Amino acid sequence: MQNTLKKKWAEGLPVTNAWVSSPSAWNVEILASTGFDAITIDTQHGLSADLNTLIPMLQAMRASSSTSFVRLPANDPAYIMRMLDVGVEGLICPMLNNAEETEAFVRAAKYYPDGNRSIGPTRASVVFGENYMQTANQHTITFAMIETPDALKNMREMAQVEHLNGFYVGPWDLSASLGYKKLANFKDPSFMQILKEILAVAEENHLITGIHAGNPKNARLFADLGFKFLTMFNDSSALKTIANNTLDEFRNNTGNSKLRGY
Repeated sequence: MQNTLKKKWAEGLPVTNAWVSSPSAWNVEILASTGFDAITIDTQHGLSADLNTLIPMLQAMRASSSTSFVRLPANDPAYIMRMLDVGVEGLICPMLNNAEETEAFVRAAKYYPDGNRSIGPTRASVVFGENYMQTANQHTITFAMIETPDALKNMREMAQVEHLNGFYVGPWDLSASLGYKKLANFKDPSFMQILKEILAVAEENHLITGIHAGNPKNARLFADLGFKFLTMFNDSSALKTIANNTLDEFRNNTGNSKLRGY
């Protein structure tokens, strides 16, 4: 197993991530063909929580160089192990509030002696080879979400959890939980200072910091600040935006119906 993301991070490079909330292998295949470094299937708020939906999505990704991630629905050891057994390479765990919860997440993702993951890599051993168990601990990526006041307060202890690879900032939940009236306002100096503090704590502990940036303009801003895992695309919201723009363009061109070339 070779992890292309860890190679880029070792070189100081950021990686691009697409977020998939629809239960569509076709959407995943399209996104994988474009060259995103990673694709994350959202099983918390997305519509792809069962294996019959997830496995075809992972299969659609396999022909590409994109690294597969799942945003977990919860810090559930059974679900964590099952995601890894079907061949997911990276895990983003939501709603973590302290070092104890973070350690439980990481241990569920690692085989002995680094954790307590149960043995049974049904699809993973097919995708990554029969020596999967010998390389999985080093290969698997673990991100703890920072999206609550408790996580913000305890992030220094969370950052010291052994074998944790990084933080993933959820700016919408974080800003809401901190009482900001405008959510994920990246023009608010006080909120941006909080994001910079999270980044600084991660860097002090040699962790990668990712963020749900929402669009490429925001992603570039965060890349320049030092964030290294940048979510800049969501399949469902992108489809809705394109559909609305298409309808607006049609409706706003009434009375100008002459066909080009005629």
